Amino acid sequence: MQLKRFSKEVASEIITWFPTQKQSLLWGGRVFGWPIEASEIIERSEHSNLEFYTLADGNDALGFIEQQKISETEMRLCRIVVSPYHRGKGLGKKLVQLSLNEIQQRRTYKTVTLGVFTENVSAYNCYKSLGFVAIDKEPKFKEFGGEKWPWVQMEIAL
Repeated sequence: MQLKRFSKEVASEIITWFPTQKQSLLWGGRVFGWPIEASEIIERSEHSNLEFYTLADGNDALGFIEQQKISETEMRLCRIVVSPYHRGKGLGKKLVQLSLNEIQQRRTYKTVTLGVFTENVSAYNCYKSLGFVAIDKEPKFKEFGGEKWPWVQMEIAL
């Protein structure tokens, strides 16, 4: 397994990983419409402050992660997901760890941050097991359709 640069061909597979609007919102927030279109992912991949990667086993995409440059010293991990066909095998942890390794090799970033909805307990525990700690930082919730979804900000020092 390896971390590979995102290729546009995989976008049409990634959109199938979110069969409900709630799953889409838990992953991508309001960044994408519903249903998610492959073209939206491809268009976002072309932003200069973003880098997209997949966790790959040969030509098979097992997961996806977005790295967003916040500043010269902070990178943010966003839209982390493992294919529903490969969940429960520790691949989320592998995906985040490989991404952290890749960021650390650049030697410019001091901190990596991310956010996670509190109802996504498995993701929260995954990040915590890798050394991420919850921090007191806004926002502490995201609002969808009048509902407030609790949100935890986390960080790890490199």
